[in-house]
Amino acid sequence: KTQGSILRYSATAELGLAGGVEGDIYADGDISTRFKLLGDTVTVRGYGIFSNLAPATLLYIFASNHFIWDNDFSKEKRFRVGGELDLPFSGTNINVGYETLKDFVYFNHDNMPTQHSDMLSVFSATLKQDLAFKALHWDNEVTYQASSNQGVLPLPKLALYSNLYLQFLVAKVLHVQLGVDCNYYTSYYAPAYNPATMTFHTQDKQKCGDFMYMNAYANFRLKRARFFVLYTHANGKLFGGDNYFSSPHYPLSPRCLRVGVSVDFAN
Repeated sequence: KTQGSILRYSATAELGLAGGVEGDIYADGDISTRFKLLGDTVTVRGYGIFSNLAPATLLYIFASNHFIWDNDFSKEKRFRVGGELDLPFSGTNINVGYETLKDFVYFNHDNMPTQHSDMLSVFSATLKQDLAFKALHWDNEVTYQASSNQGVLPLPKLALYSNLYLQFLVAKVLHVQLGVDCNYYTSYYAPAYNPATMTFHTQDKQKCGDFMYMNAYANFRLKRARFFVLYTHANGKLFGGDNYFSSPHYPLSPRCLRVGVSVDFAN
């Protein structure tokens, strides 16, 4: 049911009947209600997801010049519930969720797939807050998350994105957007990348995070043409730290100036 203001709901269910997916189950659903408040429409939504799925085929059997394994894994079981509150009049969106995982398959410190038989749990809460005053806009998103076992499923405690910009018209035809955005997350033992298997594995040698990565930009749109100037990692070597690694041994881009044009030729 996707129409009506009092109650909307949807559900999906899938069942594997034969082959490698025999016995696989996936189901999700959500229910929401909408009501008027302060001249705008407030939405409250609840959702749930359950899955009992076999891991990918390559996690069972694999052979290469450097790695070989032959595993007998159980199906991974996941259950997630959450709720969302959307307040358009204040530009606020709150999403809170809790997930449990059983028989979680991951790549361990030895770069080998292994199954964690104990229960894992993850709590997450995300707040989106958009502010605006005339031409000035400030969009923010902050996420808190907690994993019950950082050695198996490492996650940064806090992740933040902020975008501050001016948006206005020149001569009623040229759209202009000038701003700077910033990404930040707390330090944690980020998974390391293994090129031999093209997978990420857990590690406890090097922490990543606890740095600010800022971009300064200018966007211009005139009818179907868009022009942009982007200065990535604008704060590099100035402030915010120098540990700008997304994973061990893989740094993010240094300071760089980019200029481009995009034209839409659609009729």
